[in-house]
This record gives sequence, C-alpha cells and structure tokens, in this order.
Amino acid sequence: MGYYHGRRYLRTRTKRQDNPELVSRIEQTAARGISGLTDWERNFLGSLLDAAKKWGRLTAKQHDVLQRIEKKLDPEVQAARQVWNEAWDEEKRQAALFAANYYKANPPYFSDAANRILTDESYIPSEKLFRKMVENKYVQRAIDHANSEPLYEVGTLVTVRNNRNIGGTVYRLRGQDVLVLDVQQSVTSATKGARQYTVLPIGAAHPVTTEERWLKRAKKS
Repeated sequence: MGYYHGRRYLRTRTKRQDNPELVSRIEQTAARGISGLTDWERNFLGSLLDAAKKWGRLTAKQHDVLQRIEKKLDPEVQAARQVWNEAWDEEKRQAALFAANYYKANPPYFSDAANRILTDESYIPSEKLFRKMVENKYVQRAIDHANSEPLYEVGTLVTVRNNRNIGGTVYRLRGQDVLVLDVQQSVTSATKGARQYTVLPIGAAHPVTTEERWLKRAKKS
C-alpha cells in the first residue's frame, strides 16, 4: 500500500517478525518425516522453513498444508496407515486398478492417483483415498456392469436400435442387422449398456464400434 506525501512516494512495508517457535515446529516436522514424506512434501517443508526464518510467519495456505503434513505424521495416523498397508491384498489392488482405469477414461478426477496406481505396483493409496476412488456410486456401477455377462455373444446377429439419440458412426445403421465380431470385456463407464461391441453390418466390408445399449436381438426370419 502506498500514498503520496508532497513529492515523495512512501510505501508501507510489513516488518519481519522473529518466530523461533514456528521455525522449531517446521524443523521437528521435517525430522519426523524423513522416511514418511514424499519428495514434494520434504521440499515444501524446506520452503516453509525459509519463509519462517525470513518473515517469521506463513500464509494461510502454507499453514494449512503444514497442518496436513503434521497430521500425516501423527503416531496414531501412522499406526492406522500401517494396519491398512498390512491389510492390502490382491482384491483391493484389483479394485484400485479398475477405479484407476475408470478415471483415466473419464477425466479429470483423481488423475494423479490413477496414474500412480497404474504405473507403480508398490504404491498403496491411503484408506481414505481408496474409499473415495472405489466406493462411490459411479465406480460401483461400472464394476457391476463389468461383472455382468454380455447380452450378445460373438457370432450373434443383432439389430441396431432405431433410437434418434444413438451416438457414433452406428447412427446411420439404425434399424439394420449387424453381426457381432468382438465384445469388449472391460467396462469403464457407469452408464448401463456401455460395453463396447465391434459389429459388421450385413453386406459391408468394414466393421464399426458401438455400445450394447444400441443393440437388440434380430428378429427371426
């Protein structure tokens, strides 16, 4: 904030404050988290320490992050994390992988966690993160769809529905018969009937991709 006084422009400045308690708090947090923090968290604590020594205070956002790191290093929180890590098994890992693939196909939520789950086999997400990613209604719907049997098998003659809201290249095939060539086993959508099919229109040379919800059994001639 500044103002004019005569011909001189005077600027008010916030003075530096000494806050040895804040400096000590950050140093102790960094010492406790030597093996329990990420590289980003350790670097962040270093920047906080510099700010505390220079200005004697932190911004509200910096203080919020410091509190989250302190909570992460709380002995009770770490003990609960250890119990969760020991309970981690293949079933939970497969659920996490499914959720990660779901979010990769439906961005932008949980993109960083999804990438890490898919690329780092040793990574175990926290219980809180796992439950947020896996146990919400959208992923649970997608899991239910993935576990259900496909309605049509390879080699089945089906008809493209005549719905006006059909999407994709199959729109022009409404009402026509097509042959199922391939059925995608994985499902990455919470929408019912989103399983993808590769079908060949009768008399055509090239197949097209569509979804189960746009197909129905062909009438017997």
